[in-house]
Amino acid sequence: MAISRILRARLLTAAVMVACVVMVLSGCATSTAATGGAIKTDKGVTGKTINLGILTPLTGPVADPIGKPLTRGIEVFFKGINDAGGIGGYKVNLIEKDTQYSPQLQVQAYNEIHDQVLMMAESLGTPTTFAIKDLAAADGMLVSAATLSSALAREKYLILAGTPYRLQVENAFDYVVNKLGIAAPKTGIIYQDDEYGQDGLTGYKESITAYHLNDVAQVSFAATAKDYSAQVLQLKRAGAKYVFMTSTPTATATIIGTAHALGYDPQWILQSPAYSPLLLATKVAPLLQHEAWVVSQGAMWGDTSKPGMAQLITDQQKYAPDQKPDGFFEAGYTYAKVTYAILKKAIENKDLTRAGLLTAFESLKNVDLGGLLPNVSYGATGNDRVPLRDNTIYAIDTSQPLTIKDLSGDFTGTAAAASQF
Repeated sequence: MAISRILRARLLTAAVMVACVVMVLSGCATSTAATGGAIKTDKGVTGKTINLGILTPLTGPVADPIGKPLTRGIEVFFKGINDAGGIGGYKVNLIEKDTQYSPQLQVQAYNEIHDQVLMMAESLGTPTTFAIKDLAAADGMLVSAATLSSALAREKYLILAGTPYRLQVENAFDYVVNKLGIAAPKTGIIYQDDEYGQDGLTGYKESITAYHLNDVAQVSFAATAKDYSAQVLQLKRAGAKYVFMTSTPTATATIIGTAHALGYDPQWILQSPAYSPLLLATKVAPLLQHEAWVVSQGAMWGDTSKPGMAQLITDQQKYAPDQKPDGFFEAGYTYAKVTYAILKKAIENKDLTRAGLLTAFESLKNVDLGGLLPNVSYGATGNDRVPLRDNTIYAIDTSQPLTIKDLSGDFTGTAAAASQF
């Protein structure tokens, strides 16, 4: 009898050891389901922490006007989420890398952290996001892209929230021709000579046909340029009265200042990333207030009739009390709401893997952004990946919290509405 009990105990011990070996060999340890949980997990999930990547310029000329405030908006949003208990019990941790708005550094930073994160919660910039899109696709990793490039809108693993640059240009000239009633305006464009600028140029070329523009100049500049005299002189000699700008804020200030010094002051129309409130601390501030419009969208800072803005202000005051009103901060906060919706849906689906996130993303319909932007919907292909087509034309007005004043109301022009790119 005693021998039988000893034998049974040894057999039971051996069976437990075999079961443990099988679990390890089968990779069950990578899933919370193996420990009694119900949610499958993947790279980037450690215990009850979801690690997300941030690739953004934290130094260099794009850092202060765009990279830092946009990233801070993401940070503030997830601080609020974490303090409220997280997402289904999971807390979010952000792993940040400085890319300096360099495609080469973007690739390097991506490679450094891609095995540590579940998805990228930010990839700021069009040329930089182009540099990593194929790497992300190979990894099956979603990337929240802080760019509105129409050429990236249909990439399987990229998430965009907002009206593409291409359509921004078309809405701008719809305003000039259809709302202001200016027939055949004499127009030009100055654009950064990379993927970001090309999207603006594409929209401009489509606008020439759609709105019968009198196009007189299309001039480009290198992203690293410091002197824009030749480009400005070309625009001046051509006599362009309405000049669209696809640039970053530092270039915007230098171009407008150079033009004024050369006796050239057209109506400048700024693509959304071309303007930052920081420009109002430069010597071109008076020129911006009298000669520039901005094409953008979103709730006005402090408009607490929008629940998303009310929460943004609450979180900003708690976690970033020194943050001044800033459209890029608001954009980052808004992008984070889309990331949150994806993670929440994946947890509801009990699949917090990269494949599970893709499934969740492609199923999102009518995501409520609290009025920060109109509700967005996504899908697997086609126009489902172009969530918004509307814009507002703003003047620069220092009396407003975001330093911009609505000129047009929110609208979608005829060309942007019909575009099937």
